[in-house]
Amino acid sequence: MRKGSVLLFLIMALGALVAPAPAQGENKGYLEMFETVWSKVNETYFDPSFGGLDWKGVHDRYRPRIAAAKSDEEFYRLINDMLWELKVSHANVIPPGSFALYEPLVFAAGGPGLDIRVLDGAAVVTSVKPGSRAEQAGLSPGLMIQAIDGIAVGQIVRDAELRVPPPANSRSRSARITKAILSRLYGTPGKEVSILYEDKGGQKREQNIVRAKRTGVPVGPVFLAIEFEARRLDGGIGYIRLNTLQPQLAPQIARAIQTMGDVRGIVLDLRGNSGGEIEGAPGLFLNERACLYLRRSRSGETQVFFDPAANAYKGPLAVLIDRLSGSASELFAASLQAVGRAVVVGDRSPGSVMESDTKIFENGAVFMYPVAQLRMPDGTVLEGHGVVPDIEVGLDRGKLLQGVDSQLDAAVRQIEKKVP
Repeated sequence: MRKGSVLLFLIMALGALVAPAPAQGENKGYLEMFETVWSKVNETYFDPSFGGLDWKGVHDRYRPRIAAAKSDEEFYRLINDMLWELKVSHANVIPPGSFALYEPLVFAAGGPGLDIRVLDGAAVVTSVKPGSRAEQAGLSPGLMIQAIDGIAVGQIVRDAELRVPPPANSRSRSARITKAILSRLYGTPGKEVSILYEDKGGQKREQNIVRAKRTGVPVGPVFLAIEFEARRLDGGIGYIRLNTLQPQLAPQIARAIQTMGDVRGIVLDLRGNSGGEIEGAPGLFLNERACLYLRRSRSGETQVFFDPAANAYKGPLAVLIDRLSGSASELFAASLQAVGRAVVVGDRSPGSVMESDTKIFENGAVFMYPVAQLRMPDGTVLEGHGVVPDIEVGLDRGKLLQGVDSQLDAAVRQIEKKVP
């Protein structure tokens, strides 16, 4: 959520999903990276008191452990354990080549064409892309996935729960587990993934699906998948879905709104959207200039205002969120909710909302560090708290089996209440 930053996304589930990075070769390299990480936080963390945490003492406790690290895996685990003592999100060192493991919906280059959520402890297919290989294989919403490439979903869940990065709440835990499962489904384009699932009749079936290459662009050392969907629903209601918020997508959103014509309202679907930057997006829906949030950094607190775009949409607006909506998508939904511009529908978000900056090390590791705390105009700190929907409604497996998205239906009903 910081202008000019390259990689500003929700960082969750790193502990469970880290892949070993190229060897440093000697502990000296570990110590140099450790000192850089500790010093950067010491210089830029928004709270000079560190919330009462003895940051110097943290340094002295972890330094000998870092020096004694025997592997890259141990090193990254220790340095992230240190960062997590801050008890805030957006504080991680991501090993080289690991992005697709912890944020598969945004960074994985290949996918089977389906999405899942954990509902009542089960990995349930929530959507299948039309024409995708998953659809061709007969998968549909509501089916329960039992295993992926021979690994039981229960085992994936247990592995994901071994370490708990901030924010420590049930929504964050659910998101971490879901992304651990998704990271097995998504991956290298052209590579086959085996999916064992339970069909509508309760029978176990297995399908081998070759992952298709996803639409996206290279950004620095990573691949950024871009999913953008815009269409008219029955009843003349517009629908826009995107998996990330990026400045270059704002004109695309504006064009989509205009090409929809005279719609009765718009549903903006941010479920599974892990964030990015909100610059350019709020103005597309504002009626007037407004203070959307407060930004607290080392230099003090400032009010952040946004102006409406020239052709801003001013009709009824509903924003869909869930437990995989994070960072900038949470800030976007909360801001429009706070100024009364949108009704928010879905599941409460995890509250992973810090403004952060990044540093890329020579070996390709990426260090994300928080530089500002973000609050709503009424003083609500979004970090850890998340966005509480105006209409809280979860997905229902029974309805998914019938082809009904209960969250989308609830959003449509809210718009219909506003427009005869």
